[in-house]
Amino acid sequence: MTGEAEAQPPATAAQASIDETTFNFDKMESGTTQQHTFEIKNGGKSPLDLEFVSHTCKCTTVELNGKSVEPGASATVPPSEAAKVLLEWAAKVPAGPFRHGATFTTNDPERSRLELTVEGDIVESTTLQPSLLNFGNVNVGAEGKAEMLVVSFFEPEVTIESFEVTDAKVAEQTEVTIEPVEKSALPDKALAAAKVVATFKPKGTIGPFAGSLKMKTNLKRASSLEVPVYGAVKGDISIAGPGWVDATGTLRISPAKSADGSSSRLNVSLRGEHAKSTELKVASVTPNELKASLGEPKVIRDNFVQIPLTVDIPPGSRPIVMMGEDQGGEGEIVLSTTHPQTPEVRLKVAFVVKP
Repeated sequence: MTGEAEAQPPATAAQASIDETTFNFDKMESGTTQQHTFEIKNGGKSPLDLEFVSHTCKCTTVELNGKSVEPGASATVPPSEAAKVLLEWAAKVPAGPFRHGATFTTNDPERSRLELTVEGDIVESTTLQPSLLNFGNVNVGAEGKAEMLVVSFFEPEVTIESFEVTDAKVAEQTEVTIEPVEKSALPDKALAAAKVVATFKPKGTIGPFAGSLKMKTNLKRASSLEVPVYGAVKGDISIAGPGWVDATGTLRISPAKSADGSSSRLNVSLRGEHAKSTELKVASVTPNELKASLGEPKVIRDNFVQIPLTVDIPPGSRPIVMMGEDQGGEGEIVLSTTHPQTPEVRLKVAFVVKP
């Protein structure tokens, strides 16, 4: 009995208390969004410190005490009070099991880590054909077009009451129209549908782009829909080198140990009449674990110049995982240019730093 008493936390310690760490939403429509609030109480006699560490997918957004937060955000809960964590998730996946959530750490010695999870099944009485708006590659000075059908198998009419493109930069380059669908053009067994036609007009930034189209509908089982928007802008400036995936505009770096770090080298190629006169600068790099630098331009010929781009993970960087949407997101490098049609080049970076 004495040993058990000694193992107990101090009576003055913070104490994290929560009624549930997993919320089962049962079933929800593919493409729809839902939300749930978890309440974390402090049953101790000292302030409870909460820190939002990570979420499992960008399809899950997190609010802490009514404010949208990113990993690294924190809050302090006084004794006998509570913090509210709201998870909102979008079912941007085909029908099947769904499980995502967010991780918090606390200063409660008995409960230093909280995994808040939402789970259930994604079902389809309304389908999106295709399930995303993919513009593919869009050249600077041209337009990209993507279409999809919002299809109902239960209700006799589909009306898109309102819509919004998220991500401000994608929104200002995207136009969306809704068109009716004739009965003769409906998919098999469908009762009704509406056609979504999206046009992307690039304003010069080279690289991949991504956002979402949120729609409000008249459908009882799918009143709120959210679909991914993807594409890549191409132009006179291109990138190549080991680990570079041109289709997604991503540099994939092999896992590095914190003590060793790593270094990757790419070539930025400039073609066309502005190749020799175009200057590049590193405008921004995120997160801090990544460093980027440009070397001296090399003139291959009058309309073809190459500039080396070195991407480093310095030795001593903290362990981190950024390997895509479901694994911490990605890093980003932005290059500014003096090219008259291409003011920016954006690169995504997928990497892991191991302890």
